[in-house]
Amino acid sequence: MKIQGKKIEGANEVIIVIPRGSNADIVLKAQAVLDMDPFDSMCPPPEPPRKTLPGGKEVKNLKDASYLKSLDNHAVKRLNWIVLTSLEATEGIEWEKIDLSDPTTWNNFEEEMKEAGFSNVEVNRIVAACIEVNALNEEKIQEARERFLLALQEQDEE
Repeated sequence: MKIQGKKIEGANEVIIVIPRGSNADIVLKAQAVLDMDPFDSMCPPPEPPRKTLPGGKEVKNLKDASYLKSLDNHAVKRLNWIVLTSLEATEGIEWEKIDLSDPTTWNNFEEEMKEAGFSNVEVNRIVAACIEVNALNEEKIQEARERFLLALQEQDEE
């Protein structure tokens, strides 16, 4: 894909720097996840149970407690997978308690990070950066709009 002759390449990335005082800073890279198919194939969304209404009509029971809990669990798995997949952009990152092909291990990333010496705030910052690189928010859009308008203004002044 090109825009104004410039080829668009590469996913959005963000660098996460965790200061370590007198030790070397820890530098992580998070990259936007461009393909959710691997997650969807490993973790298909839960299906709601069916219930029979008076008159014999069958419908999905979207308010079933176990279904709602399954939806919550699926959302947590999805977020964990996005975080772990985003952090794969960090050169040399290795997990000891996580296997990306095994969804039952994905919840271990926070525990493993804490064991590595990351505080709750640092773990939250890393997760937030992974969410940020995979999403747009109004602040990002406004900043991009302002850069664009400034560039237009500079062109007009030339």
